[in-house]
Amino acid sequence: MGKLISIIEKLSKSSPNAVYTPKGSLSYDSNNFYDYLYIETKIEKDYKLLLGDLKDSKNIIFLCGSSGDGKSAIIGKYESLFKKYYDTHIDATHSFRPDQSAVEALNDVFSEYKKSNKSLVVGINIGILLNYAREGVPEHDDIKEAINHYDTEKTNFKNVSFLNFENYPKFEMTNENITSEFIHKLLENITSNFSSNPFYTAYTNDLKDESYTIEHQNFYLLRQSAIQKSVVELLVTVHLKYDQFLTVRGILDLIYTLLKGPRLLIDQLFESDSNSILENIQNEDPTLYRTQQLDTFILERSSNKNDSELELFIDAFNYPCRKPILYVNQPHTLIRTFFLFKGKKSFTGYHQKFAQDFNDSSTLNYVQLIIATKSYDNETRPTIKKFYKEIIKAIFAYANKQTPSLTQKELFQFDKINGYSVCANLEISPDIPNIQENNNKSINNFKCYLKVDDESICPVVITLNMYKMIRAINQGYRPNKHDRNTIIIFEELLEKISEKVKKSKKLLYINNENTYTFKNKSEEIEVLINAN
Repeated sequence: MGKLISIIEKLSKSSPNAVYTPKGSLSYDSNNFYDYLYIETKIEKDYKLLLGDLKDSKNIIFLCGSSGDGKSAIIGKYESLFKKYYDTHIDATHSFRPDQSAVEALNDVFSEYKKSNKSLVVGINIGILLNYAREGVPEHDDIKEAINHYDTEKTNFKNVSFLNFENYPKFEMTNENITSEFIHKLLENITSNFSSNPFYTAYTNDLKDESYTIEHQNFYLLRQSAIQKSVVELLVTVHLKYDQFLTVRGILDLIYTLLKGPRLLIDQLFESDSNSILENIQNEDPTLYRTQQLDTFILERSSNKNDSELELFIDAFNYPCRKPILYVNQPHTLIRTFFLFKGKKSFTGYHQKFAQDFNDSSTLNYVQLIIATKSYDNETRPTIKKFYKEIIKAIFAYANKQTPSLTQKELFQFDKINGYSVCANLEISPDIPNIQENNNKSINNFKCYLKVDDESICPVVITLNMYKMIRAINQGYRPNKHDRNTIIIFEELLEKISEKVKKSKKLLYINNENTYTFKNKSEEIEVLINAN
């Protein structure tokens, strides 16, 4: 087995080194493999500051996160530095008896804490934390009260502090896009040509020994900055579209899968389903795009039509490779290559003529909208106003889907009774004061604030799927059972509007022949009949 293959195995989630344990192999010294990979994050910096700030007072720090987030590694890194002041407990790896539950173990830990003169750090899954608040012994009601306070108020309580990985997302907004400095840095650490990089050292040593396998080809590919950029963009996309959950361990396992094969990384990225991340990335396979140019390309490759420009591109691509990667008879691999290298202006440029075929305008526009909602000012106002025009148009189109002509009359239909459309005139507009006050900090969604006849309604959360639904409705699409989760949220918005409409002092009942206008005047109702 080559040296590179051996070191790649350590990235797998099934590796014995994947989980830090207090007596495990993960120690923090300059020669350690994991020490090289380790990237200091914002939550680690805040944790270190908190340890220092609170070391002179008796307190509890809960470091909350899911399995694989890295809470155990962070605790382990500073355990020896602060052992004089803090005891530690990690719910996933510490137990006192084989038959002891996590809640029972915590009961013992808190009892010992109260007897001790030292503070306590607890690394804990948020689910177990909330379970303890429900099931812990009455002796520790003070700690349970602090947990419940954090669950409802998201703030610390008395001498108990919380740091939650959920508040430190893997992605961040810039002024131009959504990206991940952490994932970029991790990919750079694994692939850079530093002498301290054990991956690159193993790779070059294998080449000296004439060892060259699919793992070496994939390592070469992952070293390409264009592929790294595309991988991060795909992770952003699946995070937005499918609410993909990402942990450090999950990302490392993804990198392991891409390098290990058995396919070329270019195909492994879109054909492997070994974890949930890749299952979702499969849905973004560029070979699923249907355009005339891509369909023609596949047809011509299948019929072995001569394409001298493509052959020049393949020659330029393969030139620096130890062993050829691309061939003219691989239409799907070629299309994926064009997609992954779409931002790279090199080779012969042949691949760039397909760049427009891979544009997902809805996702790109949504990303721009998310960035714009960070603040409402002269620069972002046009983008935000455009969205509100889109959603208001979709509200009327969907409410009046059975009688589209009502939209032209600026009527909102909220019911249909015995063939009559029950509707009212109303004005739906952006709630500018609330939009200005509630600048968006999330990269997953933003809140939409609307007014109905100058009366604010409860905001609705706009996700990428909701945004795509709004655009589709405006293009004439009518949601079906497959859109159920998204359309339920949209229909809840319409119900909020309907509640306001029902209070209107002027309702209209319309059929093909007559319009009945109901005017509410104190305790009397006036009915007017107008011919259409």
